[in-house]
Amino acid sequence: MLDIFPLWGLKPGRLRSDIALPGSPERCASRQAVEDDQGRVWVLECLRPAQLEQRERIGQALAQLEGMGLPVLAYKRGLGDHFVLQHADAHWQLSRFVPGDPLPQPDFVDDAERGRHLGDFVAGLNRVGGLVRTFDAEPAFILEEYINDLMTVMKSRQPDIHAALLPVLGSLVPLFEAWHDLPTALCQGDFHPLNILWHGRSVGAVMDWEFMGIRPALFDVANCLGCVGIEEPHALVTGLAPALLTTLRNSDALDAAGFHVLPEMILGMRFAWMSEWLRKNDHEMVALEMKYMHLLSRSIDTLLPAWKILLER
Repeated sequence: MLDIFPLWGLKPGRLRSDIALPGSPERCASRQAVEDDQGRVWVLECLRPAQLEQRERIGQALAQLEGMGLPVLAYKRGLGDHFVLQHADAHWQLSRFVPGDPLPQPDFVDDAERGRHLGDFVAGLNRVGGLVRTFDAEPAFILEEYINDLMTVMKSRQPDIHAALLPVLGSLVPLFEAWHDLPTALCQGDFHPLNILWHGRSVGAVMDWEFMGIRPALFDVANCLGCVGIEEPHALVTGLAPALLTTLRNSDALDAAGFHVLPEMILGMRFAWMSEWLRKNDHEMVALEMKYMHLLSRSIDTLLPAWKILLER
């Protein structure tokens, strides 16, 4: 494994199996902490064949964002000016290892300071992301199509869950009707507090960009708030969440059209999390997600007014 280090202009040191790597191990075929001869630690990822083109685009985009000062976990460019490199019938990417502080769960949801730092990152990505054109030619992501496809699969494989979620769909009609007219921006795609390498309460680096692309401008915000709310539903209107929204408002990054359907977007994006729990056969999380989605559906008409009151303070 270490013999591929020269592809990045590095000299190999040793494997670091003693280092636990943050983030999802499912983002690639395998990954390993490795050290070069200077003592610097890197994360070496072996990619699946279906990932190669997307990972090269992600590498290009992250290099641009890092160059513009965003705290992103970028990949190292190889000697051939590529970010995905081939060696011994496999394809690889290399990124620096960035240690992070543990995220206190669920207490982080009450931490307004973390919310402000998350808001600063989203505002920064919104501000400079338009300069990154790597994903302009990709097909648009349509949440309604994703949910409809998922519901079709669930109807045959998990008919009880399909039946339980059918009433929720009615709450998403305003979002589906507005989707094609919502302003878009470059988004991380899976933005939530566990995909942050925290330095204290500050954002040290944002990792796991596998779902990066052009989305509605508040897509990352909706995903983040949804993950905060499933920890503690009251946290959608206290602590981290309103601090994040206020920071975006103060940075002129709180898109008005997206904000109007933000509660619906939070609910709609929980379908992707439900898909994840079903794929993992995690019955406990499936049950929790079901309760949460129904709670969000019942709260659609109250969340937006509550946020408006908080933002006016």
